[in-house]
Amino acid sequence: MKIRKCPFALSFCLLLSLSASGLAQSNGTLRGTVIIGGAEKPAHNVRVTITQLRRSVETDEKGAYEFQNVLPGRYDVTAHLDLASDVVKAVQVTAGNTTTVDFQIELSAVREQVTVTATGSEETTFNSIQSVTVIGSQELAKKNPVSLGEALDFELGVAKRSFGPGTARPVVRGFDGDRVLVLQDGQRIGALGFQSGDHSEPIDLLGLDRVEVVKGPATLLYGSSAIGGVVNAISAHESSHEGLRAYITGIGATNNYQGGGSAGIEYGEGNWLVWGNGGGQRAGDYNTPLGRVTNSFTRDGNGSGGFGYFGKGWFSADVSYDNRKYGTFDPTEFDAGRHRGCDGIRHGRGAGERGHSANRERPAQVRRDFKNRAAMPQDHYN
Repeated sequence: MKIRKCPFALSFCLLLSLSASGLAQSNGTLRGTVIIGGAEKPAHNVRVTITQLRRSVETDEKGAYEFQNVLPGRYDVTAHLDLASDVVKAVQVTAGNTTTVDFQIELSAVREQVTVTATGSEETTFNSIQSVTVIGSQELAKKNPVSLGEALDFELGVAKRSFGPGTARPVVRGFDGDRVLVLQDGQRIGALGFQSGDHSEPIDLLGLDRVEVVKGPATLLYGSSAIGGVVNAISAHESSHEGLRAYITGIGATNNYQGGGSAGIEYGEGNWLVWGNGGGQRAGDYNTPLGRVTNSFTRDGNGSGGFGYFGKGWFSADVSYDNRKYGTFDPTEFDAGRHRGCDGIRHGRGAGERGHSANRERPAQVRRDFKNRAAMPQDHYN
């Protein structure tokens, strides 16, 4: 029996192994730990992302993370914990070396955030060409907002259009109405607030991860409705994770006897994630030095649920319901607490049908019922 030798095959295999070894040595390693500020305890299940490479890992029980085979270069690395402000650091990775970068998650609002609304892909607000403002969940809770306009009022370049606290809608650099596009998780919500001052935007502000405001034209990405700017309300359901997570938020105020809260839960296994959340608020008429402003009350309740798959490609589907009743008034007719107004507006949002009716009961009051149900599937593949 003759044994044939294959010198060419052996040489080829040897060349491949040497190339793989050389490639591994030419790349670098990025590792570190994440802790909670103040408590100085490890933060587990924090998503650490290399923004430019779109690579993500989660910290373990000791708060540690590691990226291997990272190409040499300068990157923005983000540590993200749901309902907490992002921490972003610039990192230089060198060939054949290990770079250590530690993060400290602060349970307070900070300005440096990651945005996806301006260009359609992740980037830090510092690197964004357009002017972008990001308001995190904790800052939203501190403002005790009852509407989207109330939440964004006094931000740089942003004001509000208001017929009352419950109907306030953002005005971006003087643009209002159908020139400012309001989205939730990148999808149009189908409300009538852009064309009618006595309609609100049905968004659960206490259940959001952040609100991104793009100031200036964004028509190439979102169409002519975004010629003045874009407001994107983003939930925390952006990627899968293992196990169970939950949150609870509460707010209160004394002037208008406001009280409200929101709670949510999500469970992940493999690349799949399911979630559900709900909440509500109740606020009465507020007081001023001239007296009580009648018809400035707000009532709302909401709930939502959905699921998603997050792998090389991803999709998600969400169904939500929002019911609210609020007063509206004409500030020009306000005189020592006496003015004309509307007795209330109710909104609902979920999936399947739309309808609108207006019933003018008497000249001094108007009542409107608005229901808008719209499923929001999302589909994207890299």
